[in-house]
Amino acid sequence: MLSCGPRKFERPNIIIIMADDLGYGDIGCFGNTAIETPALDRLAAAGMKLTNYHANGPVCTPTRAALLTGRYQQRSGLEGVIYAKGETRSSGLALEETTFAEYIKQAGYTTGIIGKWHLGYQIEYNPVNQGFDVFRGYVSGNIDYHSHIDGAGIPDWWHNLEKTHEEGYVTDLVNQHALEFIQNNKDKAFCLFISHEAPHFPFQGRNDKADRYPGGRFPAEGSTTDKAKAYKEMIEIMDEGVGQVHQLLENYGLLDKTLILFCSDNGGLKSVADNGTLRGAKGSLWEGGLRVPAIAHWQDHIPAGTVNDELVMSMDLFPTIANLSKTKDPSLPPMDGTDITRMLIEGKALENRTVFWRYRNQKAAINMPWKLIIVQDTLHLYNLNEDISELKDLAETESSIANQLKSELEKWEQNIAWGTKLQTE
Repeated sequence: MLSCGPRKFERPNIIIIMADDLGYGDIGCFGNTAIETPALDRLAAAGMKLTNYHANGPVCTPTRAALLTGRYQQRSGLEGVIYAKGETRSSGLALEETTFAEYIKQAGYTTGIIGKWHLGYQIEYNPVNQGFDVFRGYVSGNIDYHSHIDGAGIPDWWHNLEKTHEEGYVTDLVNQHALEFIQNNKDKAFCLFISHEAPHFPFQGRNDKADRYPGGRFPAEGSTTDKAKAYKEMIEIMDEGVGQVHQLLENYGLLDKTLILFCSDNGGLKSVADNGTLRGAKGSLWEGGLRVPAIAHWQDHIPAGTVNDELVMSMDLFPTIANLSKTKDPSLPPMDGTDITRMLIEGKALENRTVFWRYRNQKAAINMPWKLIIVQDTLHLYNLNEDISELKDLAETESSIANQLKSELEKWEQNIAWGTKLQTE
């Protein structure tokens, strides 16, 4: 029986583990039988599977901007990818934006990010300048897993504000530094963002050779001829790290004092990923580009072995973190995300809402069970409860619903614009 009121809890440590380009069906607990992910499967069995978790964007940068700020990425002007080459390389998450790291530090948390940043190449946008006490990783969208060279042929491995050289396979380094952060902060409140590169290209396993060298020409996805084999290994090595984090927390007696949230930044790449029965892939606003595997674990607080189908977004993590940290800051700007604490702990349903996307020539809106997607000005409507694969277009037979969602989407576009602040009534 669920309790009638909010449950009391001590503020937990918080660990967000984000995979990069992981498909909805790429791990065992979400149906994969070829890729071995025992650690993630164990985490799900001891916690909650979030089967209706959606990334805020179908590509990397937008989702990360939304996760860090708790607001639609359009408000910070980061609707698209910040590329290693070209004019967007000078862009980044503006320093006037408040990140969850900046916010939670007010409550005495030590903050860290290990791995991928992708919210600005310039040092002014470095995570250390955005609220993180510790940064070990890279700032670009992807780097060679061995030489740590980005897509423009530039070395990209950092220790806080200093570019550094460190030998090792990227996923192993991310796992190593994540464990070090926990060890160094086990006796105080901490918030750790483990931001994996895996399984984003280039497709390289532990024993593959480096493909990128400074200033050289190289294939973006790597030179391997067996991408499927490399992809499998990349996910399994990431899973090893999840298991190591879980074991270390268990050794320190911190599992009941730590909320672990696992997710992906967008759907899987069409050529290699398993997006289950979902239509589309990374870069699209079909479910295959947005709906991703997600798991929440907090021993003795989140009921083990539960499955939750509430619509959750990347931007919901900040307001949830804010609540859990018990920090109150009246100067914090309003957020678009919603606090999911009671959903996680008590199974409480979230308030009905419509959420939105826009990317290139695509727009979408969901108010469960209905999803409107507009591609090149053509409207499509699906009932996701009955048709998760988006095969039966109901735009004509349910035109009133399609038009209502279209109207809401148009109002949202007027509200968010480019770089505008959230308007409140």
